[in-house]
Amino acid sequence: MENIAELLRQYRHGQGLPAEFYTSKEMFKFDMEQVFKKTWIYAGVVSEFKKKGEFRVVQVDNNSIILVRDQQGEIRAFHNSCRHRGAQICTTDKGNVPNLVCPYHQWTYNLNGDLIYAGRMGESFSCKGNGLKPVAIESIAGLLFINLSEDPSYADIEKMKADLAPYVGFYQLDKLKVAKEIDIIEKANWKLVVENNRECYHCNANHPELLKSWPPFGAGFGWPDDPREAAAIAQKIDEAYAVKRPLWDSMGMTHEPLDLTEDRWYRAMMMILENGALSQTMNGELACKKLLPGFSVPDNSDLSMWTHYNSWHHFMCDHVVTTMAIPISEDETLVRTRWLVHEDAREGVDYDLDNLTHVWVKTNDQDRWLAEVNHAGIRSDAYRPGQYSEETEGLVMNFIGWYIKQLQSGI
Repeated sequence: MENIAELLRQYRHGQGLPAEFYTSKEMFKFDMEQVFKKTWIYAGVVSEFKKKGEFRVVQVDNNSIILVRDQQGEIRAFHNSCRHRGAQICTTDKGNVPNLVCPYHQWTYNLNGDLIYAGRMGESFSCKGNGLKPVAIESIAGLLFINLSEDPSYADIEKMKADLAPYVGFYQLDKLKVAKEIDIIEKANWKLVVENNRECYHCNANHPELLKSWPPFGAGFGWPDDPREAAAIAQKIDEAYAVKRPLWDSMGMTHEPLDLTEDRWYRAMMMILENGALSQTMNGELACKKLLPGFSVPDNSDLSMWTHYNSWHHFMCDHVVTTMAIPISEDETLVRTRWLVHEDAREGVDYDLDNLTHVWVKTNDQDRWLAEVNHAGIRSDAYRPGQYSEETEGLVMNFIGWYIKQLQSGI
């Protein structure tokens, strides 16, 4: 703990973190205790749980968590550990079950987590009080967040729900389905994965597919040095938004910018796709002909939303891309991306899976490589924290400031 306290004293606002923040096993363990086991983690989306009994398992450090749709249609979360002798109950990543049955001794729990059968335990044993240990779970218009704390604070999640639900709710995630899910393991510390996502300083040189539709200015590139050129671009952007806002209002879309503040650890920005694009595809055309509920005609908007510290999302008129990052170790991070389309959309008819996923498959792989190069360089004896760019890395600085506060609370 003294070593961690000293590292926190070394941190300087506006600079990167000392190497140990990214490479130390001790620091990784502290991250898990102070961040991932105390704050709200994005863990999935309601679109995964279409039927009662559908479940997913999410691993957070040493904790395996079951998310399942119960008999009443609610999504619940439980520790994946039998109350008998602790065996894992769900041994596959996902599935559909009528009850949750421990494979060891067949103790059986209903979808509400209640123990309903425990054979040969004697007359003195009662199933009551031996249900699965619950995990706090909250839905923000279909985005699912869990909290592993024994006494979770609901103030943050309630504020986030109030702020973000109006944006997300328009897309009716309960009426979408997962068309594709891809996991990649990045050989980099989780903070480098998030830092990379929080800036687009690197985009021009590394993301040719994304830049076919991604709006550059205001998304981390910075403005041209020539003030006249910058002013002309700003005017063009203002004019484009002036045209779009009344249309979005008429559709019932929440679109005003929701940026970071001292107490707001999430962000929502409605953007207009570039180059005439209607979707994040290579040719800018729709990835899915079946538009999402709420859209009667195609719209070139992209609601870009993310939360410190493990999620980022893009909501378009024809599909949604939602990503979560979960640490595995000090030098490995799971990045799970899902592509959602209208639940009635038909593969091969309304959408082509390769076309739907191509841009973000390429972008995620490019970001993986960048994070891994970053992590490898930080391990060098020559590494010293460098200065962030206020012009293009302000969101990175905000994330790091938030992260430091979480650690300081545990010292």
